[in-house]
Amino acid sequence: MVKIALNLTAEVENIVELYTSPEYEWNLKLRCTSCNEADDKWHAINPDEEVQGKGGPGSFNYQMKCKFCTNVSTIDIVKDSIKHITAKENGMIENQTIAVFDCRGVEPVAFDPQSDWIAKSEGGYTFESVDFGEDENGDAWFGYDDSAKVSVSVTDLKGSFERV
Repeated sequence: MVKIALNLTAEVENIVELYTSPEYEWNLKLRCTSCNEADDKWHAINPDEEVQGKGGPGSFNYQMKCKFCTNVSTIDIVKDSIKHITAKENGMIENQTIAVFDCRGVEPVAFDPQSDWIAKSEGGYTFESVDFGEDENGDAWFGYDDSAKVSVSVTDLKGSFERV
């Protein structure tokens, strides 16, 4: 069992908090730890979904069979590990853990934020349905806070993984 944290870095404008909606699916590219082959496919991992383990007891949020070596691997999102991340006064989100994954036989190698994010502005407005997929690079979102009369944005959103 290996626990791997997803850490986020981004530049923000007039945003103080960023987090995923309750319906969010974590889109990851994965690498098999048995044969070290990475899959080109994006895998959607839903924290509310449970699949029964094949060949043993237990349930997981995601199970896959490696197309190269047929190793069966699982991922479970560690309960209560999904967090809200906050921006610093300099307008940066710097290497903050947003979720932790319990990985068995597989490791995440890439993260695609896509949609279903929530952002809170400095003026107190909550933006629901923040979609990073609308940006051509898939790493930025732009909006406008009507109440504070300021533009808001999250740009250069990047994910990295570390063992914890």
